[in-house]
Amino acid sequence: MARQTADKQVFSRKPAKVRREELIAAGIACLGRGGMSAFTIDQICRQAGISRGLINHHFHTKDELLTCIYAEMTDHLVQDYADTDAQEMLVEIIETSFDDRSFDRSNLRAWLAIWGQVSSNPDLTRLHKQRYQRYQESIRSALSKIAAAGSLQLDIDSVARQLIALIDGLWLEYCLHSDSFALAAARKDCYRFLAAYGVLPGAAKKPAGKR
Repeated sequence: MARQTADKQVFSRKPAKVRREELIAAGIACLGRGGMSAFTIDQICRQAGISRGLINHHFHTKDELLTCIYAEMTDHLVQDYADTDAQEMLVEIIETSFDDRSFDRSNLRAWLAIWGQVSSNPDLTRLHKQRYQRYQESIRSALSKIAAAGSLQLDIDSVARQLIALIDGLWLEYCLHSDSFALAAARKDCYRFLAAYGVLPGAAKKPAGKR
């Protein structure tokens, strides 16, 4: 009997918020390990150390968990920049987009797996659209303020699209081939792009407190 008890997995009682966070982290780990094929209830429960019944208590469906994972991984896109200087905001977006801590192998594989679901999963499609609209609006707002302050003649929508496309393209290329360039080079490419339009003239500096 003692041996049977020792062999059984022990499930501890934790606050709902903590358990949800653990399940989201477990889901990301599974996606990073084997993509959508590893994103199964059994593997997620095993990774999180919980029973199948408990996961259904926190997430009604696997798609709901996937949507929450996407929300967790895109929180940086929808930060509140209302009180941030426009130039510092653009620097913050670039620095956050290419933060060394976000670029481990597991996170990159998880991103690729989720991106592959955005066009076919209605909940992900809706959330992606909402978050990218806020992301685009933040960038357009910053560009408009900088252009007005510096009397720059900018096609705001075009420059915003190009910057987002540059960031996304570098992200995707790094996900597929992480040895093709350094993250510092990706950040520099974004700064050079903005400098060419006079948005961030000269060498962009990180805001105070950044690494």
